[in-house]
Amino acid sequence: MDPKTLMKLSLMGLLAFAFVAPSAYAKDAEDDDTEEVAPKKKKAKKSKAKAPEATRMVVAINKFENKSDAPDSIFETIRARVQQCVVGARKFEVVEREQLKAAMSEQNLVAAGVTDGEDADAPEAGKMKAASYIVYGNVLYCGTDKSGGSSEGVASAVVKSKVELQIKITNGETGKILTQKSAIGYGIDKAMSTSEFSSSTGQGMRDAIDEACHMAADALRDVAYPAKVIKVGKKDITINMTDEEVKEEDVFDVIEADEPMTDPDTGAFLGYDGDDVGRVTISRTGPQVSKAKPMDDLELDDLDTDEHNYILRRVSKETLKKEAKKASQKKKAAFESRF
Repeated sequence: MDPKTLMKLSLMGLLAFAFVAPSAYAKDAEDDDTEEVAPKKKKAKKSKAKAPEATRMVVAINKFENKSDAPDSIFETIRARVQQCVVGARKFEVVEREQLKAAMSEQNLVAAGVTDGEDADAPEAGKMKAASYIVYGNVLYCGTDKSGGSSEGVASAVVKSKVELQIKITNGETGKILTQKSAIGYGIDKAMSTSEFSSSTGQGMRDAIDEACHMAADALRDVAYPAKVIKVGKKDITINMTDEEVKEEDVFDVIEADEPMTDPDTGAFLGYDGDDVGRVTISRTGPQVSKAKPMDDLELDDLDTDEHNYILRRVSKETLKKEAKKASQKKKAAFESRF
């Protein structure tokens, strides 16, 4: 075979290999039974369950009428303090009565087509909440009583302050009065004066207002969410009251109250009542709950929150003072009777 013919055959073989070989390799790849490794799938992120939003009753704080000789500025202070105490319970949505009326009026204007309701602050139709409770009342007394003497041109006095509120709590839908209670606060301050100056801190009046306003907030709590014992420990109890409702050394009666009271004639709710089981004093406060330690007449082992409900009622400073005085007199009489 001549060299030219041999070269042609070689070239034809190379061309045939170039076209056939790729398809053969492809076939071999198809016949390969090696398993393909699937790419790893990213794990789906689990959505965290959100805690359910608490349902809170709406409370409107109305004005307190002046039924005393105190200046009108005192009444705005009392109203603001009552509102602060109610907000501090963290159980209510608190609105001022005037703001509630204004919001409802705006909603009515939108519904009537008088305004377009495009204002960001305008209430959305169907979203306005009516107040469940309306708190208001009268200031029956707000004053001071001084007693003291003078020596070498310096007069000193003990100033006793007293604030008496008449609290009314009304059903926001029906307008019916649910409860009407008296809240009395006391405070003591010292004052000094000469011909050139006089000094008084005014702390006694502030203490009296503070105590009366806390008792007003307690009256609302008794109707809606009574203060309760939620856990019994080895040395103390946990109560559902916040650091804005109580302070250390406040005293509360613990009452076993398993059944709410109702009026036998009208069926109206009268609150909770029951047997007194002892007293506790606040030992530590917190933003959600507080701790209280038992006083001499209460054994924590006797409390069973699984079987019974225990509510708390604040003991006023004046009551504690009277009880201490009575106990002192009784002790003195017992001592004198020995001779």
